[in-house]
Amino acid sequence: SAAGPGAAAASSSWAARAMAGAAVVLWAASYIWSKTLLGWLDPLAAPIARYAISTAVLLAIALPRGGALAAWRAHWRSYLLLGGIGITGFQVLIFVALEDTSPVSASVIMALTPALTMAGAAIFLGEPFGRRAAIGMAIAIAGALFAVLGESPAGIAGFTLNRGEPLALLAACCMAFYTVASRRLMPRDVPALTNTALVIAMGTLFLLPLGLAGDGPRSAPNLQVLVALGGISLGSTVLGYLFWNRALNTLGVSEPNLLYNFIPVLTMAMASLQGHLPRTEQIVGALLVIAGVTLSATHPKALPSALPHA
Repeated sequence: SAAGPGAAAASSSWAARAMAGAAVVLWAASYIWSKTLLGWLDPLAAPIARYAISTAVLLAIALPRGGALAAWRAHWRSYLLLGGIGITGFQVLIFVALEDTSPVSASVIMALTPALTMAGAAIFLGEPFGRRAAIGMAIAIAGALFAVLGESPAGIAGFTLNRGEPLALLAACCMAFYTVASRRLMPRDVPALTNTALVIAMGTLFLLPLGLAGDGPRSAPNLQVLVALGGISLGSTVLGYLFWNRALNTLGVSEPNLLYNFIPVLTMAMASLQGHLPRTEQIVGALLVIAGVTLSATHPKALPSALPHA
């Protein structure tokens, strides 16, 4: 009957929306979990703890499907570049940034990634960048500045800014580069899961020597650290990717990307549950970022957002 396929399609769409929402929640939590990991490991070793687990799990899923070794031999240069910048560069910068800034400020700055991606696509790929996108990007940048400068009681009027915020912005630029470069470099004849597993594996290899240069564990891991490690490696990275990819395949790009824009608000809510209530400036700034990025995302040539924690 006609009702049967229609009901099945509707159920599949709602399941995909739930998966997109779950991925966004996991990515919002990753800023909280990353800050927790920094109480155990230094910012060079913490990404290895995260990706050693997620790489093993993703490869265990991808390798039995076949074709991974052939894909590596054919496209290793692309995987090295994307993994080196999109994983290694991004992770080191965001963990170092979180030593000096709050999870809320980091999430607000990272929310600029879609707008930065559109700007990069306009510069390097010749994609159109219309007035709506430019206005949205300006609103988003103003909101991010308002939020990060308002984190401190002396902020805005006293203009407080530490090294964490510029490093978080560089991390966002790394992810924007990854998204733009993927348009040209990510193999189209290789399954998405295999591509992601190989990119993350290459990023993890680059992280290893950096981690060995670190100071090692700062303390014995307690239950809170173990939960954060499991959450960020298995939740934010593995489940986040699997859920998001399923949502994109079912719903397309636009609807999941709108949910993605709300990561800063979710991070604020999670930080509040830990007793770190956001300041008014942070709330207003985050809402401006969401409004600006959403305005830019309605551009007809808007790129899909990268997997921010892949």
